[in-house]
Amino acid sequence: MQRSLQHRARWAAIPAVLTALTLVAGCGGAGAGSGGDALRIGFSAFGLDTAFLSTLSTKIDQAGKAAGGTVTVTASDGDPAKQANDVNTLVSSGANGILIDPVNADAIVPAINRATQSGAKVVVIDGTASASPNIAIQVATDNYGAGARACKVIGDGVKGQGTVLNLQGGLDNQAAQNRSNGFTDCMKQSYPSIQVISRSYNWDAAQCSQIVKTQFSTDKIDGVFAASAQCLGPVQSALQGQGRLIPAGQPGHVPFAVIDGTPEELKAVRDGTLTASIVQPLGDLANYGVYWLQRAVKGQPIAAGPTDHGTVVREIGGTLRDLVDPIVVTKDNVDDPKLWANETK
Repeated sequence: MQRSLQHRARWAAIPAVLTALTLVAGCGGAGAGSGGDALRIGFSAFGLDTAFLSTLSTKIDQAGKAAGGTVTVTASDGDPAKQANDVNTLVSSGANGILIDPVNADAIVPAINRATQSGAKVVVIDGTASASPNIAIQVATDNYGAGARACKVIGDGVKGQGTVLNLQGGLDNQAAQNRSNGFTDCMKQSYPSIQVISRSYNWDAAQCSQIVKTQFSTDKIDGVFAASAQCLGPVQSALQGQGRLIPAGQPGHVPFAVIDGTPEELKAVRDGTLTASIVQPLGDLANYGVYWLQRAVKGQPIAAGPTDHGTVVREIGGTLRDLVDPIVVTKDNVDDPKLWANETK
């Protein structure tokens, strides 16, 4: 993404919900061990300047209060060093449970280790951190599954033939890797006659625009998958320029799927210029993140196996993970009021 958020997939206007959040002003206060048994959550957000990020923070705030706790939020603005300092501040300010949406999977681990040494419990949410025994669990959308769902939409849409463009996000980021791998593995297995052209746009809308212009000018592109809505406008513009921006359901429509579920994506689905939005269920991410954090703070066990909220915890890459299924949104279900982008309208 442009500005400070080039490492991760988020895109949309800033909603007014940020006023409901408590922002850390600086260090001070008691350490993690003070204040009795009350749940005091510190959330280190990747950032707060998109609809996706601010909605996730709002839902964590709501879930934490519903659990009887308090929530303090810091925004790292895509800066790994700032995020590490923010985590230290949250712990020193009295948080006994830390939720982290990591900017960088490796860089955040020392801060996680310091937080747990101070007595706080840590749950990673939305993003991914490298393995550490000090992470109670990681809660995220099943990004591999999201890529595979997009593959199904596009593969069926082009009837198993032609050339499709895979816009990968930033490949230094595990979410982008998983989304791309889910897409390409599915294509190889289910649609072997389709040629896939994969290009990384590094979570940057300008880079995506240049890639799309180049690929549409040199290849006959029959379908497009984008790892985030940063590529929504560039792909629409390229199709428009070729006279191929045809609504879904009409002859000549170019199948197009995007992951995240932003308000812009849902509008494009309604307009027919986007075949499907693969939506991340932000409410579930927030609720499950707080659920596991509360268990960790109470000293209750967290183990692999089925959960009481319908998911299955698995050990992946050295840590426990609670992966939440994404939602495929088309014209048939785009007005579902439970979709997070519809809640922000």
